[in-house]
Amino acid sequence: MKMNKWTMALAAAGVVSLSSVAQAQEAAAGANALAASTTLSGYVSTSYTVNDTAAADDAFNLDVVDIKLASAQGAGEYATGYTVELWAGPGADGLGTGAAVGSGGTVELYQANIDVRLPVGNGLDIKIGQFGTVVGAESNNYTENAFYTRSRAFNTSQPTHHTGALASYQLSDDASISVGFVNDTTTNVTNAEEGTGTAYLVSLSYTLPESTGFLGGTELTYGRVDGAGTTDQDNQYVGVSLPLPVEGLSYNFAYDLVEYASGSDSSFLGHYLSYAANDKTTINLRYETGNDSSAATHVHGIQDLSIGVDYQLWENVISRVEWIQTDQDGGTSDESLVFNVIYSF
Repeated sequence: MKMNKWTMALAAAGVVSLSSVAQAQEAAAGANALAASTTLSGYVSTSYTVNDTAAADDAFNLDVVDIKLASAQGAGEYATGYTVELWAGPGADGLGTGAAVGSGGTVELYQANIDVRLPVGNGLDIKIGQFGTVVGAESNNYTENAFYTRSRAFNTSQPTHHTGALASYQLSDDASISVGFVNDTTTNVTNAEEGTGTAYLVSLSYTLPESTGFLGGTELTYGRVDGAGTTDQDNQYVGVSLPLPVEGLSYNFAYDLVEYASGSDSSFLGHYLSYAANDKTTINLRYETGNDSSAATHVHGIQDLSIGVDYQLWENVISRVEWIQTDQDGGTSDESLVFNVIYSF
């Protein structure tokens, strides 16, 4: 234990004790070690929307500021980690984790969870707290999607967050499974519980080996949220990421099915095509069809098309433009154009 001459003098005079100084130094060392293992990241998302039929016509927007503190889980048998992520800004209330969507909240909790590992087989990883869902091809985070806008499937009946525990296990290099137990609710509000039981999460992923020929490398995903809310809503998701023989070209398929205890089901088919023209330019296409029975007025014959261009003009900056057309039976076709700039740190 190293102490400067002033500390030694105070100890000699009886003003402080050597044990208290040692404890303070140990506490400081622990805090420094924790700070060294914690990373700060996030992004700032801004946009400009053109839509002659909406209030957002010709409007500049600060979407959200994302702030994420995390300590990555290590490789030990009892390794631990944590993640705390916040959204701030006008778009934060869209998460619905702190209150009902549209309530005008400017700061909301995106996720907050603890990661722990148990020495079971290859290692059983358990996430405890609030975390993202296991269904769907898209997420709330603007940086995790090819498009600025979200699909119809995402915006209607998909949960995005849960409060509970999720256990994940790597079965092999190509296969993994996750099983979760979460609060019984269809909302994203932290700690919310509508029923008296528990909702269940299941996620399976498998990558086809090269021995399967041209299908080698295909990624298959299945996710399910079972028995959520007082209506026992079940969400199922199937995702396929298919390698294509053209360099820079990729295709992803998404199928979302929402089943209710009573009434008609909702189903959506999503097709995602992406082409990396060069190191800086990527062209994306999303085409979605389906039927939405989540509300009293059912929406059938959905045909939505989004075309986007992502060009990396600056380092750490996503700059993209997106054209969107939405259509449905008995409704009017709507078109909009969005310019989106995101800085990630």
